[in-house]
Amino acid sequence: MVPVEITHTSPRVEDYEPETNGEGLRLALDLIDEVRDKANAKIVQHQKRASFYYNLRVKERFFRQGDLVLRKIEASGVGQKGKLAPNWEGPYHVKNVFERGS
Repeated sequence: MVPVEITHTSPRVEDYEPETNGEGLRLALDLIDEVRDKANAKIVQHQKRASFYYNLRVKERFFRQGDLVLRKIEASGVGQKGKLAPNWEGPYHVKNVFERGS
């Protein structure tokens, strides 16, 4: 069986010219900053869209004085560590409330 590439060459191989190829590579190298800027703008646009849809489903929670809350053990850095250790500690009473319920 004869490979297809031997009997029928691809248009890419037939149209190859070393001088034109070199010019194209230099032109692409000159335009690389514009390509990077376009790619960066596309990434930023995608991140904005993803954060918008994520924030649609986020429920804001505001704490009031006297509420009972749990605290994540990772945040305190104290206590047991490992796979079987508890994730939360508490409950704690909220003593002071600052801006936006924090």
